[in-house]
Amino acid sequence: MTRIAGASVFFGILVATTACGVGGDDDGGFTGGTDPKPGIVCSASFKINGTFAPIPAGSPGARPQDPEDPTKLLAGCWPAGTWTFTAAVADNQCPTAPAVLPSYSFKVDRMEGADMQGLVDTYTNTTSVGAMQWHLSVSSNGQGCEGNFEFGTMDGKDYWNMQPVLLNPPNATDPPTTTITGQGDYDEYNNDGWPWK
Repeated sequence: MTRIAGASVFFGILVATTACGVGGDDDGGFTGGTDPKPGIVCSASFKINGTFAPIPAGSPGARPQDPEDPTKLLAGCWPAGTWTFTAAVADNQCPTAPAVLPSYSFKVDRMEGADMQGLVDTYTNTTSVGAMQWHLSVSSNGQGCEGNFEFGTMDGKDYWNMQPVLLNPPNATDPPTTTITGQGDYDEYNNDGWPWK
């Protein structure tokens, strides 16, 4: 078991399984023994809810005004601020439901790059994950901003991908929405399935 520091949360006991393979032309020449490619043992999904605290207006990285209409804020994905959310198990196909933390949080800072050729996002993980590995990104999904906050045990056999979504405001004259929704998923692998090697 892995204990997450500061959260007093224990992640589920790993069910160790081994996938055996047989040789063939479509497997890169693998000829037997233990297949090094990970296979999914079981899965679960989560429902996400939370809040977004944008960087205050006038501060570096805050959502700017629309250059074509200064009475409106610039529309589109603007993730700069603090994302805080919780996750609840929505569906579980594992013998024991995967653990979730009491809450998750990260901060996005958005600034003009040093070369003045575009905006650069900086991500800060403010969630205590102990010995877990993690990866964080945010991108535009056509409706707003979608985060990918991924966690994994050090052996890569347990993998959580939380996908919080911050929707665009319905009208650019409105302040940006502060509601986070979304979903997440969990996979248990028989081998190292961590995607960020």
